[in-house]
Amino acid sequence: MSPHLWIGLLVGLSACVTPPPSSPAEVSRESRRAALHGAGTFAAILSERAELGALTSFDVVILDPDTYEADDVDALRDAGVATLGYVNIGEIEDWRSHAPTVDPLWVLGENPAWPGHRFIDTRQPGWRELIVGTVAQIVVAKGFDGLFLDMADVAAPSLFPETADGVVALVEALREAYPVHAIVMNRGLFLLDRLEPALDGLLVEGVWARLSPDGAYVRTPAGETDRLVAALRRMHQAGGGAFAVDYADTDRLRAHALDAARRAQLPVYVGRRALGGPEPDARTGW
Repeated sequence: MSPHLWIGLLVGLSACVTPPPSSPAEVSRESRRAALHGAGTFAAILSERAELGALTSFDVVILDPDTYEADDVDALRDAGVATLGYVNIGEIEDWRSHAPTVDPLWVLGENPAWPGHRFIDTRQPGWRELIVGTVAQIVVAKGFDGLFLDMADVAAPSLFPETADGVVALVEALREAYPVHAIVMNRGLFLLDRLEPALDGLLVEGVWARLSPDGAYVRTPAGETDRLVAALRRMHQAGGGAFAVDYADTDRLRAHALDAARRAQLPVYVGRRALGGPEPDARTGW
């Protein structure tokens, strides 16, 4: 998977979309969850700052909170855009302002796929306190409608499965600390049974086209696609938001993913590994 999630945008059918809450009286977890559930257009831009005007046509955007101020978030909300702030719950990125406060004893090792990323033991109370009380608080203080949680997959069977209880405890602590904010998770499907009550949405990468371990762009095997689509449908049928991101470097592979998503009626963005800004291509939606 791509811990950075350098994804651009997902565009789909936007009819009957529930707008995000626009006044304090309307702000609730339920209203924010409804906005995600009804979203037909989606953008996630984390590798650079996007012009606000380029984001106002989307129903939901995922942004790096370090790159935007409260006034920016307010402007997007005034335009009817629901906002999610990126939070990496399973890694520390060396350039983050909170990196110097991370105890070296919490670090499980370097992520070889992404220089400057180190896996963290989510069982550590100090890490959970840092994410809940500092990192997520910055997102909330800037007025984001919710949190986008990356790297729950630190507890994947192929990485550090012993940290699964720590991931669950961290997500549940975020839910308790921010009861009216939306929480969307990237992958972590092996934890979905335990975490679904705390979540308001799910994003899955590589549903129809993905990056192989050696960095090549390839079709996702049919069996894997079926499993990923089922997870997205489960979340959507439960009233949450469901989003897909695929990766392709040729027109043929890109067309394969777009056509498959259209048939499945799933919103998808298809791009390369590291995307920086919105691309004005129409996508499918629910």
